[in-house]
Amino acid sequence: MYLSRISLDPQRSIGMDQWAVMGRAVRKAVDPDPESDARVLWARLSPTTLVISSDTAPAWGKVSGAKSASILPMTRHPEGEAVRWELITAPTAQREAEPTEENPRPRAKKVALPESEFDAWLDLKLGEALRVTAAKWKRLGGRPARFHFIGEAIVQDSEALQELSLKGIGAGTATGAGLLLTSPLEDQ
Repeated sequence: MYLSRISLDPQRSIGMDQWAVMGRAVRKAVDPDPESDARVLWARLSPTTLVISSDTAPAWGKVSGAKSASILPMTRHPEGEAVRWELITAPTAQREAEPTEENPRPRAKKVALPESEFDAWLDLKLGEALRVTAAKWKRLGGRPARFHFIGEAIVQDSEALQELSLKGIGAGTATGAGLLLTSPLEDQ
């Protein structure tokens, strides 16, 4: 599993500010076979920084506007370690719809969560891997609304954390959301 940090030239990455376009470019750089089951998550942290988590090291030169890259094996954190974490995602939940005469058995619907439910949502999503000790967030926009979360936590299960880092969290993993980044708290 690799974590790649790619420096972008905003002047040469035309069109890459759109989530769907960037998602296709990242996928092609990591695994050009659309039928593959390679796991790829990415986040554009700024106009000049793209971060990719993937099973294989990306061919970063295929990303439009890429200037340089650092590609490292993803850090494994031991249980009990204090970490700083960062996540861009769209917090959503399945809600049961009320039956009506026309539709007596409605399907559950995915809805954006209000901010008052974020702490419980984070505990649910991160709970097996991390015990969150601090969290804050800011709204980025989009539909459903994306939020940039940052915080501190204690690693509960190293394997579960590794799996979350590859699988992603929340809605929009194909379009630049869901990538969980962690680093040792003492490095800060």
